Amino acid sequence: MPLSGRFPQRRPQRRRGGTRSATVLWYWQCQFSAMLDPGHIPNMSASAGTTSGRPLGQDMLNILCEVPKGPLYHYTTQKGLLGIIKHRQIWATHHQCLNDTKEFIHAKELLRVEIAKHASDHPLAEPMQRALEGPGFEDVNLYVASFSEDPDSLGQWRAYGGPSSGFSLGFNSVNPPDRFRMVRCIYNEDRQREIIKALIAEILDRLHGLPSEITETQRFARPYIDLDCRVALHRFALMLKHPKFAEEAEWRIISDTMMEDPPGQGDVPLDYREGKSAIIPYRCVPLKGSKNDFPLTEIVIGPTPDPEQAYRSVRSLLKSQGPANCTVRMSDVPYRAW
Repeated sequence: MPLSGRFPQRRPQRRRGGTRSATVLWYWQCQFSAMLDPGHIPNMSASAGTTSGRPLGQDMLNILCEVPKGPLYHYTTQKGLLGIIKHRQIWATHHQCLNDTKEFIHAKELLRVEIAKHASDHPLAEPMQRALEGPGFEDVNLYVASFSEDPDSLGQWRAYGGPSSGFSLGFNSVNPPDRFRMVRCIYNEDRQREIIKALIAEILDRLHGLPSEITETQRFARPYIDLDCRVALHRFALMLKHPKFAEEAEWRIISDTMMEDPPGQGDVPLDYREGKSAIIPYRCVPLKGSKNDFPLTEIVIGPTPDPEQAYRSVRSLLKSQGPANCTVRMSDVPYRAW
């Protein structure tokens, strides 16, 4: 299936006085279809085309289509546990409010470094560099909910579990709603550079497919270059994590770029909560499994001064609120913070 999805691959016919504006409209339609409707990606094959009619790398598709091989765990506090079980949803936090200060910026820097290598041998490299130096690339509304492959991690008890009462919630086969996708975070820097190189090749390939009267003039090419760089970063930036976070073994539910709609509206409503230094926007994301059920299968109780009481309380909660088949166990980490 073409990446352009709802829009035709055929370029607009040349019309006197209207060629450039028609081409701009066609190009933006194709790009926004690819960016805002990624649900088509799992149906793509190795021969699927990009908006320029050339193949998107199978390796890139494999990254976007990878699925977890086992349960994924979300570390949270008592308040988080109660909210998730009662409402069957998780909060996806705005990416600029996450605890990694290099979110998005890390990928942008990788892209800038790689483009610089082409500066002397490609005429579009310099305007691509200038586009990245402009403001606003990271000032978009992307939302993230975090999970880990590790059910019992000392580092994550310390970071996310609270001082004396934390929980690791295990989920099987979480199916994100429309406009969200589940992806694995990539920490290896060599692997990250490979992805960035593939993105640049895709961008240049798409730009080469434009009429020469656009690409030969930087003033006319700038809107296309700017959009292509944004689409690439918005699709992949939050997957590329700083290597120092590798022990978290993180998977993420990540949104497409979203508008600031009124709070409480839509399938994944926007809301706000207190933060340590600022108000934090978030989205309420339903947690549903492959059978449209609540996919919570295990609760690991973190280090606590009263493990027996903690265990009894969680069992009571599950008996009252479900799911009935969820197992409960205590953490094996010999950690004390009280």
